[in-house]
Amino acid sequence: MFFVNKQKKIETQIAQYNRQVANCMDVFRQALQQYCDNFDREAIKASFEKVHKAESLADDIRQDIEVVMYSKALFPESRGDILNLLETMDKVPNQAEAVVHMIWNQYISIPKEFHSEIIQLVDICCRCIDAMLEAAGKLFTNFTNATVAVGKIDELESEADRIEASLIEKIFSTQPDSIDKLLLRDLVKNIAGISDRAENAGDRIRIIIAKRSV
Repeated sequence: MFFVNKQKKIETQIAQYNRQVANCMDVFRQALQQYCDNFDREAIKASFEKVHKAESLADDIRQDIEVVMYSKALFPESRGDILNLLETMDKVPNQAEAVVHMIWNQYISIPKEFHSEIIQLVDICCRCIDAMLEAAGKLFTNFTNATVAVGKIDELESEADRIEASLIEKIFSTQPDSIDKLLLRDLVKNIAGISDRAENAGDRIRIIIAKRSV
């Protein structure tokens, strides 16, 4: 009963963590949409502060989970798997924060001709994170649904790669030679990096499912 109660507490905290990561990604999505709609440095600074706050809250929840888990909340083999997964997932809000900070800190202006594809890339990455959170949320209750969600991550990450490649090609074929071209390329790569981090978390989830299915 001790382990059952502790595991339920872990499940509840992970659900809380997932909600906070989802909130962080919502703020991130809004920040990029608003910036494309209206180039405003003060607005992107305010957006960065919101994303930073959301990321910090997610980090606090993750640390609370770690404290509970180290207090023998789960058997050692399960503990290591979940801790590694949380560390991998935590790179997602970190990356979202880094993207918004990059735009603000490096004075990046996104030309209008790239707005549509940038927002499309952001949308795909956010959907990828939704699938990651769905998979993580199903780990304790439904391996089949968790596996299906991991498959969604892979599909969406591949779509993000396609949009990333298309955008970078377009940047280098249409932009005049300048430092702005390199900044835009790096911005696109950093946005797409969000889906890469979701894929890494999906790989962790796939391993956990495989180990528990044996």
